[in-house]
Amino acid sequence: MTKRRADKSSTEDPSERSEHLFSDEMVDRLKSALVFGEPIPTLPKSTRFQKGQSGNPKGRPKKTSSIPFHPRIEPLPIQELILKEGERGVTIREGDSVSVIPAKQALIRALQNAGLKGNPHALRTSTLLHERIEREKAIEIKAENEFWEAYQQQCRDEIKEAESKGEAPARHLPHPDDIIIRYGKPPLFTGPTNEAELKDMEERIKLTDAFIMQIAVNERCALPENIEAGLRCADAATIFVALLNGTLPKRLQLSDTDFTIRLMYFQNIPKRALLKSTRAAWSAAGLHVPRGKIFPRLEIARAVVEGFKGANEAEEN
Repeated sequence: MTKRRADKSSTEDPSERSEHLFSDEMVDRLKSALVFGEPIPTLPKSTRFQKGQSGNPKGRPKKTSSIPFHPRIEPLPIQELILKEGERGVTIREGDSVSVIPAKQALIRALQNAGLKGNPHALRTSTLLHERIEREKAIEIKAENEFWEAYQQQCRDEIKEAESKGEAPARHLPHPDDIIIRYGKPPLFTGPTNEAELKDMEERIKLTDAFIMQIAVNERCALPENIEAGLRCADAATIFVALLNGTLPKRLQLSDTDFTIRLMYFQNIPKRALLKSTRAAWSAAGLHVPRGKIFPRLEIARAVVEGFKGANEAEEN
């Protein structure tokens, strides 16, 4: 049996309740004012609110959370178990094939299968999940596109201002022309976005220049009995130029006219200057190629191109 708490509100003296609300000094002042008619002294003006001055200059105190924040470095044991079970491999069979997928993926697949079979709860849950994820993804993509659009405009304004002053524009990484804004999809970067990618692109440009010179070397420096082999090597070098040129951003790619003009220049300069320039170009690209060497073979170029196409197809799939 539990004892009920006695209701003290009916037995408590009113004067005792007033003592809980006011201090003893205030109670005495009230009694004197009521019994003897003595006025209650007013507070000094120095302690009153001043006109044009806040009565609480420090502002409202911040509300403290009822649940204090305790930063954790490691997850709780139950969280670790949940994450671990979510990644646990589950064997599933689809038709004649058997595969192992994470448990969390199996749960999602089971939910979708139940919805497709007509389960209203599974259908509603799956639909709501997809709608929420797609909405969050769309908001994220929109914010990302807006950020890179503003970046493009700022960079182009800086480039235009530098050109108007006759100064070299500052280097922008990524370059604004290498960013393709695709509404509804994340932006596409066709050029380098960091120092490592920039270095790789510069090496490909050097290789492209060296192969253009190598075309002229193959055509002009082959021995009379090896003219046909030299022309085949020139074709191989041309293939490498096209392959490397296609990996560069659009703003740096050579057009057919640019390629022809550059090749014709090396085809008509003195042979000694051509050999010297070609060797220097290969050295700049980080390769040691003997002076006047005729290469590469056409078979090698074709094999490289086929391998390149195969790698691209595998990446797309």
